[in-house]
Amino acid sequence: MSRPHPQSSRKSSAPWDRLRPVKQDPLESVGFVSKGDNMLLDIKTQESYYHKITARYMQFCTQYSKNLNEAFASLSVDGSTSASADPTRNPPVRPVQTQSLRPTTPAYSARQTSATRTSTQNMAGPNPADGLSIILTALRKLREGLLATSHTVASPVFSQRVHVFNIRLAILALHPPSYHPSLRYLLTVLHTKEHPLPASELREMMVYHILDTALREGDMNKAHALRVRAKASYGIVDRNLDTILKAVVWDDWPLFWQIRSKVDGYIRAIMHWHLDVIRKSTLKAIGRAYMKCDVLWIVQGATGGEMSWEELVEKEDVGWSRDGDTVHIRKPKAKT
Repeated sequence: MSRPHPQSSRKSSAPWDRLRPVKQDPLESVGFVSKGDNMLLDIKTQESYYHKITARYMQFCTQYSKNLNEAFASLSVDGSTSASADPTRNPPVRPVQTQSLRPTTPAYSARQTSATRTSTQNMAGPNPADGLSIILTALRKLREGLLATSHTVASPVFSQRVHVFNIRLAILALHPPSYHPSLRYLLTVLHTKEHPLPASELREMMVYHILDTALREGDMNKAHALRVRAKASYGIVDRNLDTILKAVVWDDWPLFWQIRSKVDGYIRAIMHWHLDVIRKSTLKAIGRAYMKCDVLWIVQGATGGEMSWEELVEKEDVGWSRDGDTVHIRKPKAKT
């Protein structure tokens, strides 16, 4: 006589009980049109997606309101990269510790001071670089959808609004692959006689374009040509723009730091691309002209007071010796 099989002490559960609904970020649930996702080919979906992006941006600003500048600079601390060597064709991806987001051109490599890096790492809550990457990538997806549907839309006004928002955000995040192609497309394609940008926005975007050309790309001739064209075609004259270009052409570091302290956050962010150049040229000029200087005067002249002497020494590998408040640059030659 066979014995009955012992019953298992473990209660069986229906397989469906183990499934949980996957929590997916609404900004990441939408894909790229170029990758075959058609969700953003619908006009109403585009508008809804844009509202979600702006709401996430406001949430980001509220969450990091006490350290907003450091939060915007966080992408350069943790690093991120575009998908190919062409930065204008790819969105930023999630931050990777071993990669760098910034374009690494010799004259305009973007770096962070140790103070900013420490402040960002000490921020409470999630890494702000993750939030910025999600927002910038979502804007890239939306811009792809707008481009794909541009021939079916009667008015480019909505697309103009999206690009203006994208440009402002990407400038603050110091991410040229996100703002540079968008800026050119806005000024050359979306701004038309039938649907012109508002005068204030046109002036703002033209100033950004000229400064980016001069300071990040280092093409002063092209920047001056754009400035002349902006004045002749649209009557755009900007005193801060002229002052910055003058300071860069003449290598006038007191004027550069003076105007940097007066302009708004967007222009200050674009001026970031010239900081390495102005810092190095200032140190070279001081080294040629003086044998010893006050340490605070050197720091103010080379960094506008944005760095300490220790940070300046570490960043630029300064070999001058310091004795209290005095920095000895060169020793006098012995009389023969």
